[in-house]
Amino acid sequence: MATKKTFDIGDEIEAMCNKCKSPTVHVVEALKNGKVTKVMCKSCTSSHRYRKPGKEKTTKAKSKTTSTGKKKKTKEQRRWSRMMGKADTENVKEYKMDASFEVYDVLDHEQFGEGVVTEVIDPSKILVTFEDGSRTLVQNR
Repeated sequence: MATKKTFDIGDEIEAMCNKCKSPTVHVVEALKNGKVTKVMCKSCTSSHRYRKPGKEKTTKAKSKTTSTGKKKKTKEQRRWSRMMGKADTENVKEYKMDASFEVYDVLDHEQFGEGVVTEVIDPSKILVTFEDGSRTLVQNR
C-alpha cells in the first residue's frame, strides 16, 4: 500500500487496531485539520482513535509492592485489618441468617471468610467488613 500525505474520509490506511492488537487495514472515518483522527478496522469493524502502525503501547503492570518487596494492601484489606484489631477474634461466630450479631462481632461466612460486623443497620440487617470489601447481610430471620 502506497503511503500518501493527505487522506479523505473513506480512504484506506494502515493503523494499530485496539481489538486485533496488530496493525491492520482501516477506513478513515474522521479528519481534523487534515489529519486522520478516527478509523474503522476492516477486520473486526471496530471504530477507534487513529494510531500509527508500530506505535503499540507497552503498558507495564504496576506491581503493588513496597520497597521491602511486600505487596501493598488494598483499602478494603487495611480497613478489615483495623477492624479485626478492635474485634474479639477469640470468639468467632459462624454466620447464620437466623442468628443475631452486634458491632465488632467476628463472624465466619461460608463464602466470604472472616468478617467483622461494623454496623447494625436495623434489626434484620448488618454491615460486615470482609478482607475483600464490605457487604450487607441479613440477621434474625
